[in-house]
Amino acid sequence: MSYDVVFENARIIDGTGSPWYRGEVAVDDGQLEAIGRVGDDAEIVVDVEGSVIAPGFIDIHTHSDFTLPANRDAHSKVRQGVTLEIVGNCGTSAAPRYGSADRAIDDWFASNGLAEEVDASDWESVADYFEFLERDGLSLSVGSLVGHGNIRAAVIGYEDRAPTTTELDEMRTLVAEAMENGAVGLSTGLFYPPGCYAETDEVVALAEVAAEYGGIYATHMRSESDDLIGSVEETLEIGRRADIPVQVSHHKAIGPKNWGKVRYTLRRMELARERDGIEVQCDQYPYIASSTSLGALLPNWAHDGGDDALIQRLLDEEERARIRENLATDRTSDWDGILVTNVQNPELQEYQGKTIADIADHDDDDRPPAEILLDIVLEDENRTMHVSFGMDEDDVEYVMGHDLTMVGSDGSSLCPCGPLGEGVPHPRNYGTFPHVLGKYVREKEVIPLEEAVHKMTGMPAARLGIDDRGILKRGARADLTVFDPESIRQPGDFLDPANYPTGIEHVLVNGEFVIRDGDHTGTRPGEVIR
Repeated sequence: MSYDVVFENARIIDGTGSPWYRGEVAVDDGQLEAIGRVGDDAEIVVDVEGSVIAPGFIDIHTHSDFTLPANRDAHSKVRQGVTLEIVGNCGTSAAPRYGSADRAIDDWFASNGLAEEVDASDWESVADYFEFLERDGLSLSVGSLVGHGNIRAAVIGYEDRAPTTTELDEMRTLVAEAMENGAVGLSTGLFYPPGCYAETDEVVALAEVAAEYGGIYATHMRSESDDLIGSVEETLEIGRRADIPVQVSHHKAIGPKNWGKVRYTLRRMELARERDGIEVQCDQYPYIASSTSLGALLPNWAHDGGDDALIQRLLDEEERARIRENLATDRTSDWDGILVTNVQNPELQEYQGKTIADIADHDDDDRPPAEILLDIVLEDENRTMHVSFGMDEDDVEYVMGHDLTMVGSDGSSLCPCGPLGEGVPHPRNYGTFPHVLGKYVREKEVIPLEEAVHKMTGMPAARLGIDDRGILKRGARADLTVFDPESIRQPGDFLDPANYPTGIEHVLVNGEFVIRDGDHTGTRPGEVIR
């Protein structure tokens, strides 16, 4: 038999967690045709000289909803071995569209010269978004959750109130439509507005709909700090009442007084599985710093009514003082740990790559740190991103080693050129998977190599109910990542993140080389997973 591609002299790690073995892998017509001893001809024969060949990495938690349409080659993802990513996390998805958030997205594409190639006004539904992605191809495959924030905002806006019976029925209908169009589940961002205004009963009612279609429930919980334990309990309650598989997103404990709580929360998840039959798991990115909008540090009530209402509160002296008081007591204690990363207002560009403490130290007007933060949010119209250093390295390693944890970047498909290369984004966008394999497998030996690959491949595939990816087996899609376990690493850091990893030699998506000998081939063989 003749194959399209045969890889020789490989250390095969099949994604199941089983020990590696030496052999060959044959690819033909986009599928894996033989694994182990192949011994036949091929159009292309690649001697990988002892490097690892593994299933393509599955990034189960990403935010590439709006970057993939502008970066169809998905540079920062495929160069770290990712062949499938799941977007629509933390309660925000590209569709269905809604209100002021849509205007902000359209404005972003327009201001970065992308309006002609990305017309987001077409994305009225998940089906529309998927069709847009398929129109000009992708270098990796993608699936999407539907965001609870989109659903809520589309029906009742950013109001801090419960939906009426009629509104809840409308929300359930929108979830059903998204699931029928191919969404893989429902996500919530209960830390962010408008999701933070939802009571548990509302989330259960919507999760029940996703469950009817075989979907999962993924959540950025209400708290990953002081009320971490209570938030886990709410998450488990939603899973139990809706009878739906639960994915705790980017599990961590923020703030020194909360460090160590992950040992309790992970044990609680174990007990929920053992005693209550709740199918709960979690994902994690391997860093001690998180990243989100700078405005997320403000209290939830300040966002009631959306960005326009927030701006008006920041302009009102009494309301601003109230927000500032909350900042001092509730959210922020270490200004050295808040790094400004991406701003949209050109007049604020000098703040990128600096902490709030740095900015305060060099401020000519001697503004206190809280005032500087509020001014940035105001002047950048709540579009600024930041990185916050609040996690403990021991916690990161403990969560990583746990049986219920898989790897998810919480990042986006970027490239260090053009509008998607601006600012100082979190390094997870460029190196999550190599960082695990380089630092935590090779250098620190936190987990074995085979277990790490399982957490990147077979484990997320099983979570998503995908049986033709994530494991090397005959007949599976030929999504493959070839890497050198001795040299793979992430060279970037928090101040210089836009660096592609080393040690990723080849990446195939549906049997086609997307990365060959470390370089992007420009091919777009990816597909939408419905």
